[in-house]
Parts: sequence; structure tokens; C-alpha cells
Amino acid sequence: MERAEKKILEKIRNCRTISVIGLAKNVGKTTVVNFLLRRLGRACAITIGRDGEERDTIFNIPKPSVHIPKGSFAVVPSSILPEWGEILETFDAPSGKVVLVRAKLDVDVQTIRVGSFEMTAKISERLMDYCKHIIVDGALGRTGIASYMDCAILVTGAEVDRNVEEVVSKTVEIFKRITTPPVEYDTAEKLKNLPDKVMIGKDGKLLEVAVDGVAGHEKEIVKACKKVDFVYLPGAVTDEIASKLKCDIVVPSSEHIFSNRGKFKVLKPTNVIAVAVNATSVKGFEVNSKELILELQKRLNGIIVFDVLCT
Repeated sequence: MERAEKKILEKIRNCRTISVIGLAKNVGKTTVVNFLLRRLGRACAITIGRDGEERDTIFNIPKPSVHIPKGSFAVVPSSILPEWGEILETFDAPSGKVVLVRAKLDVDVQTIRVGSFEMTAKISERLMDYCKHIIVDGALGRTGIASYMDCAILVTGAEVDRNVEEVVSKTVEIFKRITTPPVEYDTAEKLKNLPDKVMIGKDGKLLEVAVDGVAGHEKEIVKACKKVDFVYLPGAVTDEIASKLKCDIVVPSSEHIFSNRGKFKVLKPTNVIAVAVNATSVKGFEVNSKELILELQKRLNGIIVFDVLCT
């Protein structure tokens, strides 16, 4: 495990922004965040999730706190006015004002949601004036934040399923979706300025498909995609349309992909550098950690896999 830890830290040293994303609620993301805060100097923890909940709203169990070592940073509600922290900057967020604080001593806190992916990315940029690394704890289902960050760690384990093979299968499926390769067409760069339009790429040109979104217009889009290089779909892409398109399907990020069919490419790729496993479930059962790690290593072609509780 020490070797895996060393490899992770080597990969992460050059990453300013790091997202921690999970396959299930209570899967162990906060434990990974705490591991990173212990190992990385001048790091800051922020979150994409519910605002400072102290108990899990689904299972009604205590949520693990983020442990901020002395000298490290966190974004917390301004209403807390922490005596343990030096306030460095204040930000406006959907939940109200939040503050960046530097810990004067080791402390456990509940971090707070700072807003959308775009807002989180913008605040992260400003935090870099103070912090060497920004660690973003992504809530369940919010894997899209990873495409805004320099790298990501994916967390899986017993909370996903009681059966090792099922955990491996579901993890590999999500991993492959999240790491969908970037688009390579030269014209695709222009799509970033056309975020809401359905476009097709043909012979080096971009052409608009006259529809209002993807849902409900699948037949029209498929009909327009004969003999084209790619189609750009700004909304959620399901089997209904993905299975019928023979060209490359370009989407803003992997979060828009809801199908295992079709040839997908993304405008904003995600760099997953490691998979963390947590063999223990909050429901009281465990899976075999060594078996889970070995099976994931076999299926994920050299990606670092480590036990979150052995760091």
C-alpha cells in the first residue's frame, strides 16, 4: 500500500485542482479527502454537496468530518466565524456567504457547497493565490465536477454492492464512461461557443440541426446525421438515440452520457489518476479488499488502485 500511496502522490503533485468522486453515498470520499489533506502541503478542501449536513440525510448516520491540519485551508459558512481559523477571503454562494479560512490548529469541520461546477472552478482559481492544491469533494451523482479539475480519484467499494464482482463491474462501467476520450476534430473547438445547439460536423464544417434540444427530437437528429463525421449533442444522451447514430457522438462532458452504446467523445475530458476502494459498508457488511483491488487492477489496465482505509 505504501507503494500505491507514493505513486498517487507523485501523480498528484503537479495537479492544482483535485476532485474526489464516488459511486455511492457513504462510499468513503471524505476519507480520501482527509488522506490528501494529510499528505499535501497548503491544501484546501471544498465540496459539491449538501450544505454542511452533520448527518447523512438518507441513512441518518453521522457524516465523517473533514480533518483540516494546522496550516491547511477550508471553505466554510461565514456564519461560523471560526475561532480556529484565519479568514482570508469571502465569497458569495447560492447558500449565502462562505469564507476561505486557514486553520490555526488541527480541526474537524463540515465543508460547504459553493455552487455549480462553473462557480466551483472559478472559486478554485482564486483559491490558488493561497493554496497549493484544491481538493473538491463531489456529492453523489456529481461526477461532472471532475472534468473541471486537473485530476480525479474515483471511490468505490462495499457500499456499491455486497458482491466483489458486482462492485468491479459497476466500477469499470462508470470508470470507462468518466474517462471517455476527448474529441479530435479541429472544428470541435468552436462547439464550446455553441453550448446549447445540436450541431453536425461534415467535411471540416459545422452545421446546425434545427431542433430545440435532444429529448423529443431523436428521429430528426438521426435523419440529419447520415454521412457526417460527428454530431454534437448538448443534452443527456440515452440508448434511444445513441444506438441509432453511426457517427461519433460529441458531448460536453461524460456526465451527459447515459448509454453504453455509441462512439462517444467529450469536449471536457476527465483525468482519473486512481481508484480508491473502501471494503466496509455503513450498513455493516464487508467485501474482500485484496480481491477487489486485484480484480480492479486487472480490468483497469494499470490504473492505481488502493484501499482508502490503509492510507
